Amino acid sequence: MSQSVAVLNHGLLRHIINHSREAILVVDMQHMVLVDANQLACLMLAYTRDELLGSPLANIECSLQDVFFWEALRADAQAEGRAVAESEWINRHGVSFPVEKRVSTFADSGKEFFIIHAEDITHRRELVDGHVHLVAQLQSSLDATAEGILSIDLNGNVVNINQRFSSMWQLRDELLASRDEVQMFAHLKHALQDADGFFASLEKIKDDPNLETEDLMTLKDGRYFICVSKPEFMRDRRVGRVFSVRDITQMKEAECSLVAARDAAERASKEKSRMLEALLISESRLRRLVNSSLIGIMQGNLSGRLTEANDVLLQLAGVQRREFVESGMSWLERTTEESHTLHQNAMAEIRQHGQARPYEGELIRKDGQRIPVMVGLAQLEGSLEEWVGFVLDLTEQRKADRIKSEFISVVSHELRTPLTSIRGALGLLESGVAGELTAKTMQLIKVAHRNCQRLGVLVNDILDMEKLASGKMVINIERFDLVAVTRQAIEANAGYAQALNVRYCFTGHPENAWAMGDNVRVMQVFANLLSNAAKFSPNGAEVQIRITDNAGIYKVEVEDHGQGIPETFRDQVFKKFAQADGTNTRQQGGTGLGLNITKTFVEKMGGEIGFETDEGKGSIFWFTLLASAHRRHDR
Repeated sequence: MSQSVAVLNHGLLRHIINHSREAILVVDMQHMVLVDANQLACLMLAYTRDELLGSPLANIECSLQDVFFWEALRADAQAEGRAVAESEWINRHGVSFPVEKRVSTFADSGKEFFIIHAEDITHRRELVDGHVHLVAQLQSSLDATAEGILSIDLNGNVVNINQRFSSMWQLRDELLASRDEVQMFAHLKHALQDADGFFASLEKIKDDPNLETEDLMTLKDGRYFICVSKPEFMRDRRVGRVFSVRDITQMKEAECSLVAARDAAERASKEKSRMLEALLISESRLRRLVNSSLIGIMQGNLSGRLTEANDVLLQLAGVQRREFVESGMSWLERTTEESHTLHQNAMAEIRQHGQARPYEGELIRKDGQRIPVMVGLAQLEGSLEEWVGFVLDLTEQRKADRIKSEFISVVSHELRTPLTSIRGALGLLESGVAGELTAKTMQLIKVAHRNCQRLGVLVNDILDMEKLASGKMVINIERFDLVAVTRQAIEANAGYAQALNVRYCFTGHPENAWAMGDNVRVMQVFANLLSNAAKFSPNGAEVQIRITDNAGIYKVEVEDHGQGIPETFRDQVFKKFAQADGTNTRQQGGTGLGLNITKTFVEKMGGEIGFETDEGKGSIFWFTLLASAHRRHDR
């Protein structure tokens, strides 16, 4: 009978173990090998029970923390052989998965065992990660909103607060870290000019937790806030309260201005009928003023549909007032595809800043004619879905620009011919063709010759600037030998440097430097950089030129040892007509256009330009060009 009971008890125990909802492993405490495992453990590890029995526990545990866990469990007498920890197990296929194990000890016949109850917590971790991701998304949404949000639980503890709320109330870091409702509302009370009304609402909330409140708050610094509070529910159970604060300072200021204007009108009006008449007259005058403006004025919604337009805009669009009133007009349909992108960018700026920078586009008249216009947009005060726009006709301005461009071009070209003749004649006189001249006469001729050369440089620079501005400058990108062009540039500018008692030195370059660009424009870039370097170098100095290869980009450096560039002038170096206000600069002369033209040339060839300077020691001007593909016959 007892033997049958024992067999029953053993079978029952095995049944209970195998049908447990947790994986169970029995480990020999002394040798740390598995002596038993239930069916769920075998399924989790993808081993049979016979394969697991006798194998080391370390075969299925893949976390380094487990080594310290078992040592601490043996050493900690107070734990009484019981502990709970998370671990990583690995099955026979090499796939690891997280588990939570609860360990207890068991002694039988002088042997001690660890009993491990383990649960696969992969799904639990996925839920936790999902929850963390959801919380992060919620916090990002809260931080992105234009309103300040503060939420508290039923015990008054601060649960969440977004950045907008913190910045609106100028909360200190230690106050944010404490998340103490009492301190938080004390800070709010200190910032309010009249806190009695707001805190009276808070008292009402204590009596009626389901109450929704809305309070106008005036701050000591002159701002106005609207604070709305609502109870927060989760599955029909109240869990706290949310406070939403919106800054209405601009709206309040506009309201105060309107109230002041209304009061002034009321004081000026003795009778209601006269006031109404004055308003009607004022409205009529305003409409006449808008319609007589030289600028088109419009009002539209987010879809681009115009709700208002003055006569100037309708005339520009070729639309009759009656047609506009009956059918309306879409701004997007009246502009080109290129202008649509600019309009959308402007709308994005309006949503962020309330107004947008003006942009240039084209308006399509009803007859198909395209008119160049400048458009400025701003958000309509008090509305989140409407905007106002101002449209300026640029037709006459474009004509004036073309006339100016043609005038500059004609004048510059007309100056070239007499300048060439004058410069040639002066050069011949200076070389002695007309016989020996007196020293005073020769000095006057040299001065006139130099000034003639400077005037020629100015004419050439103006022509280059005009071509660049009008888009007529042709840049031929082709493969050329940068080393050879550099040597040619040094040779071409050597005479200029020699006149200033300065010499050029080509100090370093790769054996081959095939680059992509326009070698004619590169010669102009060199002419400007080399002449500037020589111009601002001390007497007898050396200007060093280097070429380096930086991973497919050639960098050319021109280094002088002059006085450097003053810090106050460094951000003006590449601007038009820029010249440092120094004695040396004024003595050497220059148009102030060379570096601006140089920068434009380099950028149009796909390169970059810049400088490094040390005041009192000199400057390095550099530019880059893209390297060309190497060919076998390159030498």
